[in-house]
Amino acid sequence: MSLSDKDRKLLWARAGNRCSYRFNGETCYQRPVQNSGGTDVVVGEECHIIGDKPGSARYQADYADHDGYANRILLCSPHHTMVDSAPETYTVDTLRRMKSEHEAAVAAASDLPTDRVEIANSEFVTHVSNADRVVGMEVSRPMSLTNVKSTVRVRGTAKEAIGFKTTQGLTARIDACPRCGGIVPSAHTGTPARSTRCPHCGEQVPII
Repeated sequence: MSLSDKDRKLLWARAGNRCSYRFNGETCYQRPVQNSGGTDVVVGEECHIIGDKPGSARYQADYADHDGYANRILLCSPHHTMVDSAPETYTVDTLRRMKSEHEAAVAAASDLPTDRVEIANSEFVTHVSNADRVVGMEVSRPMSLTNVKSTVRVRGTAKEAIGFKTTQGLTARIDACPRCGGIVPSAHTGTPARSTRCPHCGEQVPII
């Protein structure tokens, strides 16, 4: 038997089109579908958590639903080989926890707002008196800024003053860290970096 259409859709959707491997601080961001020379190539594999036949990794003779969603985890090819080659390390409980943590991180990211604010040809002026720290402009939601300037005007003293200015199109976004679930803001002009560092736990967060 194989996965039903419903279970297959659940597996891929809840994995967020990412390999579900996360173990001892390592997280894989490999896409299970990649483009090679203009052709889509499927490199993701619907792996069994409990093996489906005698001799396979983590096989249990009395387990009934080998091909249900609950017994599958989406992994890239190298990590599928890795977890099946070391079943004493990648136990049933370990893989179930891996899958659960990955899907929870994907769900947290998909719950973020998707609407984006467009601001162009504007200036934000912040007036403060005697402050320890002043920030002229902060991005707290997905936003596109073009020709936007932020000015900080301090009366008295300020130990730290941070303004913001861009003279070209800048895209700001919010992601969720796959490790700790914390909010990770980022901004870029032109082609974005592939990842940014989570300010909460230091994990590298992919910019998708």
